[in-house]
Amino acid sequence: MTGRTTPPIRVAVIGSGWAARSIWLPRLTAHPAFTVAGVVDPDPRARAAAGGGTLPAFASVADLPADAVDLAVVAVPNHLHAPVAETVLRAGVPAFVEKPVCLTSAEVDRLAAAEAVGGAPLLAGSAARFRADVRALLDLAGTVGDLRHLSVGWVRARGIPDGAGWFTRRSLSGGGALVDLGWHLLDVVAPLLPPGPFRHVVGSVSDDFISDPRLRAGWRRDAPLGGRGDVEDTARGFLVTDPGLSVSLTASWASHQPSDVTTVVVEGSAGTVSLTCTFGFSPDRKGGPVLTLTRDGEVETVPVGEEPVGAEYGRLLDDLATRWADPGARGAAIREARRTVDAIERLYASAAPRPLPAPDPSNHQLPERPLPVPPRAVVFDLDGVLVDSFGVMRQAFTHAYREVVGSGEPPFAEYNRHLGRYFPDIMRIMGLPPEMEEPFVRESTRLADQVTLFPGVEELLRQLRERGIGTAVATGKAGWRARTLLARLGVLDLFDHVIGSDEVPRAKPAPDIVLRALRLLGVGPGEAVMVGDAVTDLAAARGAGVTAVAALWGETDEAALLAAEPDLTVRKPAELSESVLPSDAVLR
Repeated sequence: MTGRTTPPIRVAVIGSGWAARSIWLPRLTAHPAFTVAGVVDPDPRARAAAGGGTLPAFASVADLPADAVDLAVVAVPNHLHAPVAETVLRAGVPAFVEKPVCLTSAEVDRLAAAEAVGGAPLLAGSAARFRADVRALLDLAGTVGDLRHLSVGWVRARGIPDGAGWFTRRSLSGGGALVDLGWHLLDVVAPLLPPGPFRHVVGSVSDDFISDPRLRAGWRRDAPLGGRGDVEDTARGFLVTDPGLSVSLTASWASHQPSDVTTVVVEGSAGTVSLTCTFGFSPDRKGGPVLTLTRDGEVETVPVGEEPVGAEYGRLLDDLATRWADPGARGAAIREARRTVDAIERLYASAAPRPLPAPDPSNHQLPERPLPVPPRAVVFDLDGVLVDSFGVMRQAFTHAYREVVGSGEPPFAEYNRHLGRYFPDIMRIMGLPPEMEEPFVRESTRLADQVTLFPGVEELLRQLRERGIGTAVATGKAGWRARTLLARLGVLDLFDHVIGSDEVPRAKPAPDIVLRALRLLGVGPGEAVMVGDAVTDLAAARGAGVTAVAALWGETDEAALLAAEPDLTVRKPAELSESVLPSDAVLR
């Protein structure tokens, strides 16, 4: 981009890991359309290293000076992409995320709500789409008639990242090669796809190479692998759009081949375009790009020059500056992210289908009329659903912030948006010191006498107990804290199980805590409902395959909950009783 006369766009780079240091900061600094206004990272050493001692550095997004930033580039670990982007968007600042934009459909909903509230656009896109060879392929795709099939693959020889411990851990990365490389591949062919979700998605995943230290991505200089990761190193999928355009996808971090190879093939009614090249920064490159056009048995090699590795990021920034200034940009990234996340979620679901529950021979009769049979179990969130603890949480958070951070206004409103998550996760998302947990728990315990049950909750629990319906609590709190609180309130014996976020591998919005509740209760996903007051609760419910019920009787973000499209919405406990326990339904 040349000849720019308008003031440069002031950018805050959030995160100071490999991507920030190696990709974004050098290129943003060199680009005439941008100026780096600051770096955000909770680690003071990381801030200093990323900024080189010359850039303004901040510990938290909340510390960024008002009206000093025009754009935020989000360069944090995957699980923080959506929470950080949401915070920025709600503040009215455009946010750019390369990939993955987010990890779940629930996070897409939250980003859409944040975009609507703040009025600023989410901007996203893979740099691979801006490669010269990919742009040439997309141009040629318009010459091969009606599109029939797309084939995309990115197979590395040795390229398993670890990202200082988070890249190969599903709770932090959202997935393996499919999320990392597959997102790029789907983004590259996005201009060729019709709008809307895929009609069919099926796939498989494997992890044959994930724990082999010889196959690490050495060019990233990540920390050594800490044990075996729990994500796939290879994913294969087959997707079909509504008009019948099919897409085959292969994404692999490691393989038996000698070099990294990326292929993109576009088959049309009047010809085929094929590109072979190497995406990314790996030194294990196959060579220069080869682009061909095949018609009627004739193969034509189309000249496309080889360019320096990473040159595509300069064009991405050119495009980003244009989209930043475009009032019509709002909503576009949300639509593409929704389709991509939906495809990834469905591919993972296809690759690891849940077994069907065994038939219950005692439950062979049908209801007297076609009303839903009452559930066999109800799983509840705790704070904001069963107990009114909002005031105590505010006091405890303020106390912990003052004790650990010191001066400044405690960002409780932002904390409140993340309720439902495990407290240490919220601290990481907000960029606050993890040391806040100890005084927060201490003060919460001291003020526990101020926590009360919501009106109607005890009556609901006793109704469920009387009808033989199992009950469990799945809370963001530590398990011991939840059980202590419920015992003090005199209702612990009304629950079959109480599970805390410290008792499962992954806290909400992952489905682990709900799935554990189902296993303990001995019911299948189709036999249970989950009641929560946060989008993270609904996401956990959906991930576990249970009916998601939004409880609106506490101090919750109603707009965000409704935007997440719960299966059922209730405004008081009695409504939940009426909904899940219809008086004329046959009880088993």
